[in-house]
Amino acid sequence: MPQLIKIEPTPNQDLTIRLGDHRYEISIKSISDDLMCISIIRDNVMLIRGVRAMPSLLFLPQHLEMGAGNFAFITVNDEYPNYQKFGGDHQLYYYAPGEV
Repeated sequence: MPQLIKIEPTPNQDLTIRLGDHRYEISIKSISDDLMCISIIRDNVMLIRGVRAMPSLLFLPQHLEMGAGNFAFITVNDEYPNYQKFGGDHQLYYYAPGEV
């Protein structure tokens, strides 16, 4: 079952979280009123930087998952993620390796 990652309804935020045996640093930034981007570092290695946040799509390409899982925003009606709806209709989830 995917794990919900709690994020705040603020436009720009950084969080550090341990998932499995890995430490993740996640940065979510507002590009405009309607667009957001995400950067993910795992164990001090930059995996993605400034990738446009899309609904229901895994962020990490398969070659970067490396058996460590992946992330996706799940939103109502596949709306683009919007920080004003974080914690409500727009959620960030972590998918463990067996769930991807």
